[in-house]
Amino acid sequence: MQMFDLKGKHALVTGATGPLARAAAVALAEAGATVSVTTLSRAQRDEVEANSILNECWAAGSQGGRAKTVDLTDFASVEAAVEALETDVAPIDILVNAGHMANIKPVLESSLADWKQELDRNATAVFTATLAVGKHMVPRGKGRVINFVSGVHDRGIPNCALYGASQGAVLGFTKNLAIEWGRGEPLVEDRVTVNAIVIGFMEGVPGPQSDRALAEVLERYVPLRRLGQPKDIQGAVVYLASDRTNFVNAETIVVDGAIANHA
Repeated sequence: MQMFDLKGKHALVTGATGPLARAAAVALAEAGATVSVTTLSRAQRDEVEANSILNECWAAGSQGGRAKTVDLTDFASVEAAVEALETDVAPIDILVNAGHMANIKPVLESSLADWKQELDRNATAVFTATLAVGKHMVPRGKGRVINFVSGVHDRGIPNCALYGASQGAVLGFTKNLAIEWGRGEPLVEDRVTVNAIVIGFMEGVPGPQSDRALAEVLERYVPLRRLGQPKDIQGAVVYLASDRTNFVNAETIVVDGAIANHA
């Protein structure tokens, strides 16, 4: 495990309001990182969940991290939170954009407000957090950005057009930003990398699988014959956060039970 030791690193997990964010934050804490978290919105339920996740990180041995209540679509709020964490805790070495919400409904029943909401909470939230952290991380010349992306970004599922569009936006942002921020002085081994973890159908995570009848169909369709568990993403998170991935950039690690390869 020394190969993936994150001691001395400060990790920020944004949108820490669900099981995927909890799994990511705890994995980083168990690997030795100091973990801070933010909410997705200013809703009280988000604040309660984020603090619960932070408490679990502390129990895993991560001391010193903070929980920040922010609206991730409000750049000024996010920027202020990042400034405070950089000053009060430590420079942010690892950013995990873990917010993951899904509006599953037919397009003909959707409104422009639905469209904007889906892009805001899934794509705009990634942009604001990455921009706020990047203003500190890029000048330092080293860091890790990890974005969660649903596999529906390129695999058609009924009633997922809005959700899939928001996920495609995050993946496109990831790929292009990785090239932009990965450039630097020649012969420097490490710099800022930007990668994605493509998430399959996970139990307890918003998505088509939230419908029990559809979940049973998906369980038979996934080659591994089960839905994923949030803990299944933990190894990929720690791997991409580690110093051993300084030559891994603009990549996607797919954690989906091989459903993307199913005929």
